[in-house]
Amino acid sequence: MFCSFCNNEIVRGTGMLYVKKDGTTLSFCSHKCQRNLLNLGREGRLMRWTNKGVSLVSDKKAPEKKESAVAKEIEAKLAEKKAPAKK
Repeated sequence: MFCSFCNNEIVRGTGMLYVKKDGTTLSFCSHKCQRNLLNLGREGRLMRWTNKGVSLVSDKKAPEKKESAVAKEIEAKLAEKKAPAKK
């Protein structure tokens, strides 16, 4: 089971289960997550300390790989060797 706010895994027998009036259930790993979602109305994906937030931030800051001209030439030569020669 995972926390409804921060998406952390909840060990069986721990955490809190919140049942809404319409019957849907929300599971929380801590009181901090419960307060942030229910009382303060925050989104878990916008908080940097949650797993949801960390995954979004890391995607934006992922460095792009810069390939050198030599690496591109080597890839082209390998592709030529793997392709069957047409005569």
